[in-house]
Amino acid sequence: MNRFSPISFLICVCLFASSVVADTVRLTTRPDQNISFDVSVTGPTRISVVDNRISKILQSSSNFEMVNDEGTGDVFLRFAGGQPTSESGYIVTETGHTIGFTMNPKTDLENHTVLVTLRGVSSSSAPSQQANSSPNASGFAVNSGGSGSSRTSNLVSFTRQAYAARIGNRPASGQRVGSFASYSAGGLIARISVVSARSGQIPAERQFYRSSRTLAVYVDRVISGGKVWVIVVEDTR
Repeated sequence: MNRFSPISFLICVCLFASSVVADTVRLTTRPDQNISFDVSVTGPTRISVVDNRISKILQSSSNFEMVNDEGTGDVFLRFAGGQPTSESGYIVTETGHTIGFTMNPKTDLENHTVLVTLRGVSSSSAPSQQANSSPNASGFAVNSGGSGSSRTSNLVSFTRQAYAARIGNRPASGQRVGSFASYSAGGLIARISVVSARSGQIPAERQFYRSSRTLAVYVDRVISGGKVWVIVVEDTR
């Protein structure tokens, strides 16, 4: 009877491991161009811009939960469920560069890493800008009323939708300080405004909790022309 030798068994194990654990993918592009990469639906995916920091990822909707790590500026994705399909959006860096992307979900990837190098720009990593006493390093603060991660996830998703629908790639520097626009859906309203970042300091989220109807506040982490975007989410019901 044929038997696997220890060596052949080891080779089989190594081949199996290499089939499910992807190597780091390195991509090079210029600002305002597009990239395509795979993302895992079984494990985390890390996205990093070399010598830069990711400020935000803009999408109208997504089947992936996203966490922006304040320490590294990287974004970590985790599949949240639903039907895995290709998704598109924009990566925005803290230095103001935008990269279009399409990500394709894969079931045979684990701990996937995507490293993006921007060509034709100076290699300088902007220092982290944090609001004083900010309750959330990514600039998103949820009112303490209520509980549950699903509630927070819904508020984050709605805020992303409002940002994509009303702000898009507009820099705050090109707008007047004050009320800019609003966005409503599902019993929620996002009141979007432009606020001065005096002395280069990003305003704290807490100063925008001016009503008992306020559920969440998002303050952009990128100062543009001495201004930042602010989104206040309220309950309309």
